[in-house]
Amino acid sequence: MNLDLKGLKLAIIGGNSPCKQILELLLGPGLKELDLQVLVVADTLTQVEGIEYAREKGVLTTIDYEEVCKLSGMDVILKLKNDEILSCILEKVNTEHVSIIDLDAYRATSFLNFLKSEEERLKIKRKIQSDKIDKIEIVNLFDQFSTIIQENAEDENRYLKAEREDLIEMEKELSQIIQGSMIPTFIINNEHILTHWNRACEKLTGHNAYELVGTDRQWVPFRSAKRPTMADVIVGEMSEEEVLGYYGSAWRKSGLIEEAYEAEEFFPHLGKEGKWIFFTAAPIKSPDGKIMGAIETLKDITENKKTHEELDLQDKELSTLYEKYKKSEEKYRSLFNNNPNPIFIIDRQTFEILDVNHRVEEEYGYVKTELLGTPFLEIGDTSDETIKDGLEGLAENNSILFTKKKHFKKDKTSLFVNVKVVNARYSHRDVLIASATDITESVEKETQLIQAGKLATLGTMAAGMAHEINQPLNVIQICSDLILKMIKKGVRIPDDELVMMANDIIDNVARASGVIKHVRDFARQSERDLKKMVINDPINDVFKVLGHQLTVHSVNLEVDLDSDIPEIRAEHNRLEQVFINLVTNAIDAMDEKEQKEDGVVEKILKIKTYTQENWVVVEVSDTGIGMTDAVKRKIFEPFFTTKETGKGTGLGTSISFGIIKDYKGTIDILSEYGKGARFIIKFPAIE
Repeated sequence: MNLDLKGLKLAIIGGNSPCKQILELLLGPGLKELDLQVLVVADTLTQVEGIEYAREKGVLTTIDYEEVCKLSGMDVILKLKNDEILSCILEKVNTEHVSIIDLDAYRATSFLNFLKSEEERLKIKRKIQSDKIDKIEIVNLFDQFSTIIQENAEDENRYLKAEREDLIEMEKELSQIIQGSMIPTFIINNEHILTHWNRACEKLTGHNAYELVGTDRQWVPFRSAKRPTMADVIVGEMSEEEVLGYYGSAWRKSGLIEEAYEAEEFFPHLGKEGKWIFFTAAPIKSPDGKIMGAIETLKDITENKKTHEELDLQDKELSTLYEKYKKSEEKYRSLFNNNPNPIFIIDRQTFEILDVNHRVEEEYGYVKTELLGTPFLEIGDTSDETIKDGLEGLAENNSILFTKKKHFKKDKTSLFVNVKVVNARYSHRDVLIASATDITESVEKETQLIQAGKLATLGTMAAGMAHEINQPLNVIQICSDLILKMIKKGVRIPDDELVMMANDIIDNVARASGVIKHVRDFARQSERDLKKMVINDPINDVFKVLGHQLTVHSVNLEVDLDSDIPEIRAEHNRLEQVFINLVTNAIDAMDEKEQKEDGVVEKILKIKTYTQENWVVVEVSDTGIGMTDAVKRKIFEPFFTTKETGKGTGLGTSISFGIIKDYKGTIDILSEYGKGARFIIKFPAIE
């Protein structure tokens, strides 16, 4: 540092620890002959070390930065603080007469070393100028001065080394956050070199990070010839005319972020048939406003285009962007906070929340401090143990995806999310990084579809319900008629017969009430509330309403349910819907075979449950018409049906397939046309 201290008049902004050390040297005896003067020390905090020391030495202190700018005769302002408001205030200073020296942590250390060197230089100078000194002492003094200079250099080198190690560690943490994001994201530097290409980007484009990172070939997955990506447009600071030349009317300025661009375009080279991509890019800036790089996020909107659904405006938010960039820590924090998905940093051992980004506060309604230290599992359905089990078994550097999990906001309203969790390192400790994507709208639509399937099933069940209710009504009618006839004839009914008839009425009222309650419970729209249950229960309930149907259609039922079968985690109501669908389809298949063969067909429906390793297995088989290979391939597609027009919606098997997949189950079909069908359904057993 080259600064003439002679007669210098200084002001200091920032009263932290370096301020006190600087004051001790400036006001100490070692630099007294330079006739230095500290005019004022300013800080909004009044109890910091530098402010208190300045008061002890009689130096003027203030909490108003504006007073510093009004001082006359000032030569230098030492800036030890980074308040944003300072930039605006210091713009008023006439820099032709006043120098502003910005001392960050490293420069403050360097300035202190400079003052110590000056102090030692003056000390040596005084000794040399005295009459009582020989050449040997002069040599010793210069050796001593050289040693101080060397120690100062080593001190600064140690600081720079530690700073470099911290930056490397922060860069690792930044990469882990980006890699853990479910949003396809890539970053380039100010030389257009690709520095980050996350896993989601690999999955979307089919190009691996190792092929592209370190090159300027980020265009390769999207174009057949070299052309700037939107991130290159940002880094190159292209004019609007140049951008228009590349993207035409497909691009626009972001309505959310200044200097950010967004666009949507069809890329024929992505995937087998090409993909529509919505992409956004924003600049990465240093504190002085210089562009250091750019970040681009991608979203596959192909299905939205095909089905003409409206784009959700919230999905247009940039996955990561920030206004100011100074160090890697600030870079990481901005990317973290501006990710469009809520992100939780979780302790690997206790599952307590260590940190959250701004999106968590916005979507869940909590203040960050309210969540810190709270168990992550408590913001979801605490009865669902699948997340805890999955996190406990998650290996280092691996990830896991939990689908359709219920979370609760601060106001107790619920939302459904897909949660992707990565086992990673964060601030020198093992953590879990969880990213949540809101899928409430799609879950609600799926629930409505399932409910529509239930209502269609109720029509099929109507005959069985009528029979089940008519039987108890007939018993009640007969008992009531008998009692009335006896009363009219004046015949006294014996007490034991009266009690017997009353009990018959009570039993049959209970039976009819039970049937009605069961149908009402089945028809009710159920919430996603996974509980431990025995799969035999919904199977038995199926025949409370379909037993009569089996009789009418001359179907022989063979049931073999394992009484010691393990529990699974599912919903009774929805599983009953699955088995009702399978049973009614089996009845229809056997009726169809009877019609086609125009004769007597042995109709047998078999339902069996058993355990196979860690799976609970249900087999539903029939002696119906069976399926061709073509039908088996399409059987789970929505709206596909082999029934005559008007006799089937094509939703039953599709809905059943979705319900089974929701509970981590599988369904296989063994069938040959003309020889019946066997459905094998498996669910993971609870250990």
